[in-house]
Amino acid sequence: MRVQVNYEDIFKRFNGQLPEGIFLNTNFEGEYNTMTIGWGLMGICWGKPIICVAVRFSRHTYELIEKSGEFTLSIPKNTVMKKELAICGTKSGRDIDKFKLCGFEKKDIIDKCDLHIECEVIQKTAMDKNTIEESIKNKYYKTDDYHMFYFGAIKDCYYTKED
Repeated sequence: MRVQVNYEDIFKRFNGQLPEGIFLNTNFEGEYNTMTIGWGLMGICWGKPIICVAVRFSRHTYELIEKSGEFTLSIPKNTVMKKELAICGTKSGRDIDKFKLCGFEKKDIIDKCDLHIECEVIQKTAMDKNTIEESIKNKYYKTDDYHMFYFGAIKDCYYTKED
């Protein structure tokens, strides 16, 4: 069962879960992928509720978002799914089926999570390696694998509950 929720009501949960990880899901023509993100922003931009996520250019998820123009975030309940978050944050969907490995159904959401945010990309910005602060570059970009920032307009935000 789906229970709609206003994005303002889940802001604290979104920010609280980011350090532990959130699943970012993509699907293009039946090719599903999920990855773990630990960076993101939620707020208002251009008069719309927005989620901004950072996806490295080298990730399989980057290729799928570029094709589909959308993504869904699935937020685990606190302190659960550590193993699955670790797998989805360290393995590539190019090489393995993360859904099968984690016991997930191939859908646009991770159904073992209870909170989901569906987004449509309305703007994207590639990092410029020449303008980033040197200390950040040295810590996070030693291999020159930078991020694309996707600004997704929140299209739907809901809890899933078993009937």
